[in-house]
Amino acid sequence: MNESFDINKENLGTRRIPKLRMANYPDADAIVRQGLLSTPRSKDAVDILLVNPPTPDGGYWIRTQHRVGRRTRENMIWPQVSLAQMAALLMDSYTLKIIDANAEKIGWSEFTTLIEKYQPRYYFTQVTAPTLENDMYGCFLAKARGAKTIAFGTHVTPIPKESLRPFPSLDFVLVGEPDLTIRDLLDHLEGRIEQRSALIKKLFDEHDPFYKPAIRDDGSVVMYGIKGLAWRDGDEIVDNFPRPFI
Repeated sequence: MNESFDINKENLGTRRIPKLRMANYPDADAIVRQGLLSTPRSKDAVDILLVNPPTPDGGYWIRTQHRVGRRTRENMIWPQVSLAQMAALLMDSYTLKIIDANAEKIGWSEFTTLIEKYQPRYYFTQVTAPTLENDMYGCFLAKARGAKTIAFGTHVTPIPKESLRPFPSLDFVLVGEPDLTIRDLLDHLEGRIEQRSALIKKLFDEHDPFYKPAIRDDGSVVMYGIKGLAWRDGDEIVDNFPRPFI
């Protein structure tokens, strides 16, 4: 019998239990956290990857416009105008890539290869209710590769908290019109508010006369002050004040 010990004198008095011989497994978590085993960022790496993710069955689906979240009966590919708009608002300060897996009939295997190629620091995806679990698989893949994940669309706007709650691989939800919110979020997280062009400043000023950066005197970010954003504050899911319409 191994030497015994008193597990808790205060609660158990003189009761003693056997000392167990514990397994001594190797611990490589610290090495991985330090990035010693991670792939260096390549020349193809981007700040943000904007995606219309693979579809549930490989067919053509509509994730935009008014017939959102269904397989197209006309076998028609709808242009990703929203992703193009947001890319235009980001490209003066951020490197980016747009992937329309729907139009290009890209499956999950090829899509995973593209995530690894572009090594995005932020992964930005459209989602709809009928394709939600499928779409969240993309967030899982990106999150596992070190990206912060962001979703927008007709599903997450009315239920931002209940979109974040069941999917821990989703970091942020953009509520309502996402165009200025994605720019505002990245500028705050990356410390690039002062780098905004005159046009970007004009857009914020014209569409939100009460706008001001959510920055403390010490330079830290007040996440609660970024309008149109739902996010995680520890175990709590926070839905910030809405952003005015453009």
